[in-house]
Amino acid sequence: MKRNLAKKVVCFMAVAAFAVIANVPPANAKRALAIKSLDIHPYQEAVQGFMSTVNCVVEETVYMKGAGGEHIVFRLKKGGVDLIFTLGVNALNLVLDKFHNIPVVYSFVLNPGSTKKILSQDARTNMTGISMVIPPEMQFRAILQAAPSVKRVGVVYDPTKTIRLIVEARKSAKKLGLTLVEKRISKKKDAIEAISGMRGEVDAIWMAADTTAITPESIKYMLLYSFRTGIPLIGISDKYVKNGALIALSFDSEDIGKQAGEIASRVLDGEDVASILPAKPRKLKLSINVNTAKKLGLNIPDVLIAEAYRVYK
Repeated sequence: MKRNLAKKVVCFMAVAAFAVIANVPPANAKRALAIKSLDIHPYQEAVQGFMSTVNCVVEETVYMKGAGGEHIVFRLKKGGVDLIFTLGVNALNLVLDKFHNIPVVYSFVLNPGSTKKILSQDARTNMTGISMVIPPEMQFRAILQAAPSVKRVGVVYDPTKTIRLIVEARKSAKKLGLTLVEKRISKKKDAIEAISGMRGEVDAIWMAADTTAITPESIKYMLLYSFRTGIPLIGISDKYVKNGALIALSFDSEDIGKQAGEIASRVLDGEDVASILPAKPRKLKLSINVNTAKKLGLNIPDVLIAEAYRVYK
């Protein structure tokens, strides 16, 4: 009896020791450092997704704007990091001008070309990533499903920030038989006046991912303007639908991480990061505000509601 028990104990200890050894990465294992701009749930979901697809050891840390970040810089200078995965603009800004020799895969950056510190992809040879810009065609198709009578879609934007997105939107609008009504601005304070100038010219308003046009003040005014005029608003994300926009397409945080992990794996396997074009989110979620639809006199098709990720009533 004692001999059998001893054998079982020895066997258990051997299995436990093997498990510990198996979880210890080899000394030559490649490593990625995931830097989050905030310690929030969507970022953590993305990190988990990244870990599930990338072929390396992943460390993670948080960099909050104004909190220094010296510990992150020290860790990177110490060496042993083969790739940086950033989540949010603050994390990306931290490493932009400091570590040109380490490949960077960015995510959760609303529009990389609209932030002054983030240069165009042509000017950066050590980075690629996933833009949070939802393809305009998909957004226009969604509004047409919700409000088939829409013919003219208005947008406020800064040409120095989002001209590439607007060019794409023009093509998408033409393809779908829509007219894109453009209001150009160069200063944030001009956004509200530009929105007001759309009266009688548009059947829907599209919130483009533009850091000049999209401010807390302009968003509040867009929502108010939508209710006052009966013009539906296409939001940037689910939270705007919750606050009164008619519809929005948003991304899946975990899948963003998985997508970034797949790109990172290609880089770690030897592919030149500069040759990998920035990607767009491949998995999107539709949000609909049925209460807003009723106020605007719209009857959302049941099939569209059934397809929605989130419905606000």
